[in-house]
Amino acid sequence: MEQHIIIIAEHDNGKIAPITFELIECAKILQQFTAASIKIFISGHDLSATAHHLAEKSGIDIIVITSSNPREPDETIFKDLPLNLLTDLNPLYICIAQNQKGLDFAPGLAIRLNAACITGVEKIIQRDDGLCFSRSLFNDKITADITSTAGTTILTIQPGIFKPKITNNSRPGTVSTITLPACPQKYHFKRYKKNQSDTSGIVDADVIVSAGNGIGKKENLDLIRRLARLFPKSHVGGSRPVCDKKWLPYNQQIGITGATVRPKLYIACGISGSSQHIAGMRDSKFIVAINKDPHSAIFNFADICIVEDAATFIPLFIDTYQENRFMD
Repeated sequence: MEQHIIIIAEHDNGKIAPITFELIECAKILQQFTAASIKIFISGHDLSATAHHLAEKSGIDIIVITSSNPREPDETIFKDLPLNLLTDLNPLYICIAQNQKGLDFAPGLAIRLNAACITGVEKIIQRDDGLCFSRSLFNDKITADITSTAGTTILTIQPGIFKPKITNNSRPGTVSTITLPACPQKYHFKRYKKNQSDTSGIVDADVIVSAGNGIGKKENLDLIRRLARLFPKSHVGGSRPVCDKKWLPYNQQIGITGATVRPKLYIACGISGSSQHIAGMRDSKFIVAINKDPHSAIFNFADICIVEDAATFIPLFIDTYQENRFMD
């Protein structure tokens, strides 16, 4: 039976999410080491135009999964997929985004399929005993290389890792639709409620100075703001722990559950460098990291690494800058 690599596409009200094209790139890498074909699943309602656009852009066959219940959300549709729909395709790998939605249904889907589930994949390596998947562990201080012996392996892919390549497809993929009967639920979905916080300021900034748990206390945010004021078109950001502590509002959070930024200069102050945070700022053009822990994962991504307490270094840097700014 022909094997397949299945991509679970994501969309926002019919607009294809960027992570979908990263999943396609990941699937193409997997295809180089297998004889498997690629198919894309996308779930939701009224997605005909979206699916045809994706089929044309990717050149991959699309299967639209919809429910006879128009109010059933996407992730619930995937949780209730009939097993034969997947097993008939003999999936070798199922590629899902490493985000809140993907992590909600990926483990349950793995259990139903009796499949392996490797989360947070950051790299694919070919070895003599097969493919190996790398992911970060222990607050991203070490990397684990994991192999799977299961017939089907579900992979959740870290955003920002597999950069999509622009290709000209000779033919568009086909589009087919499968409508599932509504499943009785123990809960009732009402609606999605979007975060209304405006993140445009931080997304458009040329320079971002971000604070992490390592700054020590809320009062040290004044140092972060003073440092940011040294640069034109700058903004203050933060890691999730800082926002969870209410030191900064959530519209200044950077990471998978916050904003994705690409400034010219990113200064990480007291940030350990969790994969969730890195996913939101890895495309910054130049990264400076200040952390007193020399083993912090953020140093693996920084162009300049400063091993020092941010609360000690920043005042010294500001004083030195102010003393020398007019010397020329």
